[in-house]
Order: sequence, then structure tokens, then C-alpha cells
Amino acid sequence: MRVRYVNISITEDLAKMIDKYMEKSKEGYRSRAEFISEAIRLRLGVAKLKE
Repeated sequence: MRVRYVNISITEDLAKMIDKYMEKSKEGYRSRAEFISEAIRLRLGVAKLKE
């Protein structure tokens, strides 16, 4: 099964905040996309608990 991707836009300020976090973090993110995907999954998991 082929995975399909979509693009999203974020502000430059938010991108810089992500980059700074990734530099300081010891979690080993390889890209902004990887960081953002994990953040979304975590947030959706929290939202699911509230339903």
C-alpha cells in the first residue's frame, strides 16, 4: 500500500521554534516533519481521551 502525503504551512516563527527545540532535544528528530507528525499524534491521543 502506497502512503500518500499532504503539505501544510506553518509560520516561519513556529518553524524556528521547532528547529531550536530539535537542536536542544535529545530525542533524535530527523526532520521538522517527523517532529510535527509526533506532536499531532500525541495531541490527537489526548483529544481522544477527552471524548
